[in-house]
Amino acid sequence: MTAEILRLDDKDRYPENIRTAAQALRSGGIVAFPTETVYGLGVCADNDTAIDNLYSAKQRSRDKKLSIMIAEPGDVTKYVKQITPIAGRLISSFWPGPLTIIFDLPDNRTVGIRNSSHHVVRDLLNAAGKSIVSTSANISGRPPATDAQQVISSFSDKVDVVLDGGSAEAGKPSTVIKIVDNTFQIIRLGVIGKERLNRCLNEDCLSIRS
Repeated sequence: MTAEILRLDDKDRYPENIRTAAQALRSGGIVAFPTETVYGLGVCADNDTAIDNLYSAKQRSRDKKLSIMIAEPGDVTKYVKQITPIAGRLISSFWPGPLTIIFDLPDNRTVGIRNSSHHVVRDLLNAAGKSIVSTSANISGRPPATDAQQVISSFSDKVDVVLDGGSAEAGKPSTVIKIVDNTFQIIRLGVIGKERLNRCLNEDCLSIRS
């Protein structure tokens, strides 16, 4: 299998290319796409075989969870029924944007959710009509891809479609945090720094554990 490369700079073909990628997702394929941080790889969240293929392509341990991409901030309630005040403030301040939030679920599981600000991600989600689980486009342990050519170099025979949107804007990954009681823990520093998170949550009242 060789990945189909679809350029997104042709405005006339853009809708068709998004539909092609969405169909690949619905058929169980892996799609690479640009975000405002780095390139990502995604599959439909309801397809266990596709998820297995994604872990295999990335050479990622199954104990490292994938994130769920949502099209709108309000879609978080599809997965997390109770949004704490601190989570609500973070969502209001940083979504859509380069922040992945890990929530605790009632059954002692966790879920990481991101609402990307990149229009390609939103358009792909809406066209697929399904939730997408995602991870950065890189072999585990290597730097994430920041353009389509880097994706192709690593995954040309492992993904079905590459949406070529040029160079990723930020060039480094999203910040990942975990909600912990009335504060949060930084899991990975990325585009959003500790100072911005502190300012959002009123530094003299809430602390960051990292």
